[in-house]
Amino acid sequence: MVEEVGGIAALGINLKLFIAQLVHFLIVLVIFWKWIYKPVVKKLDERAETIDKSVRDAKEVEERVAKLETERKEVITSAKTEASHRIEEAQEAAEARKNDILAQAKAEVERVVKSGKEQLVKEKEAMIREARQEIVEVAMAAAKQVLKETVSEKTSKKLAEDAVEKLV
Repeated sequence: MVEEVGGIAALGINLKLFIAQLVHFLIVLVIFWKWIYKPVVKKLDERAETIDKSVRDAKEVEERVAKLETERKEVITSAKTEASHRIEEAQEAAEARKNDILAQAKAEVERVVKSGKEQLVKEKEAMIREARQEIVEVAMAAAKQVLKETVSEKTSKKLAEDAVEKLV
């Protein structure tokens, strides 16, 4: 074989060997590109997309958690306000009920006192009637003793009642 002295040969490179190595390199490059690089890049892209989706989901979850926390605080504040309002209403209702019970008790006491006074007045009147009757009877007996004559019982009773009326 004759070696060429010019061009590539001057650099010490065998052109046939270089072309053969270049073809082998291109074959290895095509194989690497088709069966190794593309699947690895595809997996890396899928992984990056999954990571991005996870990050977006995490941000959404954080936002929802913050929103729920705000809502929870609002609900608690609202519940506390409602509870204090209910307590105030209950206290007002209890005070009104207490006042009603006191008013009823006072009315009952007044009714009992009035009833007792009325009964005392009736008893007093009955006692006065009984006392008058006894005074009349005593006066009649005294009059019979003094007069020793028989005056009709009706007339003596009338006289005794008149005398008692004048005394009382």
